[in-house]
Amino acid sequence: MTMKVEKIDSLDLAAVRKVLTSSEITDTQKTQFLRTNKSEILSLVETKISGTEYEALMANRPLIKFKPLKNSLTKAGDKKLLAKTLNIKPILVDSYISDATTYLKSTEGYGKYSKDELEAIKTYVYRHGTKQQVIDFLDYELTYAKDVLTTLYHTLDYHSGGVADYFIRPIHRMDNVTMYNIYNTVDKHLRKCEESGEIDAQTNRQISEWALAKIYSIQNNSKLINAIKTYRKLKY
Repeated sequence: MTMKVEKIDSLDLAAVRKVLTSSEITDTQKTQFLRTNKSEILSLVETKISGTEYEALMANRPLIKFKPLKNSLTKAGDKKLLAKTLNIKPILVDSYISDATTYLKSTEGYGKYSKDELEAIKTYVYRHGTKQQVIDFLDYELTYAKDVLTTLYHTLDYHSGGVADYFIRPIHRMDNVTMYNIYNTVDKHLRKCEESGEIDAQTNRQISEWALAKIYSIQNNSKLINAIKTYRKLKY
């Protein structure tokens, strides 16, 4: 017995996907479902994506080492999704990110940008941004973190969508200037935590030394990845 599909009053994309991938519904019924719920589904597609939804989408769009062509195609798709999130045209994404980064460095508080927008931009920057943008958004991330230490552990760990993952790709090699600026940003926020009484001097020193070792490890991993990339080019 096949499942009968009736018109659904409240739809989300998960419900649409469930219907379209069901093995209990015939193709004819699926077609009828799309026709019956056309306006609701169209509304879903045109709805602005939230920062949280954008981050979840990016988690399911992995970038791959040594696959620059595939990653460039993924970047194009990521940019379109970010444009949808920000409610702007894709051609304006780069300038929007540049303006947001400049604004963050010149003021305190979210101001003209919502937290949702900045979180979506941060997710994109940690995938496709410039090294300076990564540093600027690390500063933003630690500035507004509810728990600086937890956020720091997370973003410096691989497979987190954070700073470490940015530098695992050969195209994003961490040079010495970038390493220093990342560590300087981290150290600045640890000092603020000590000054505010969130951590004591000993904890500050321990975490600062751990962060330095971790960043140095990420840098050397970045160098190794580039060495492998060069070797592959010479060999093949």
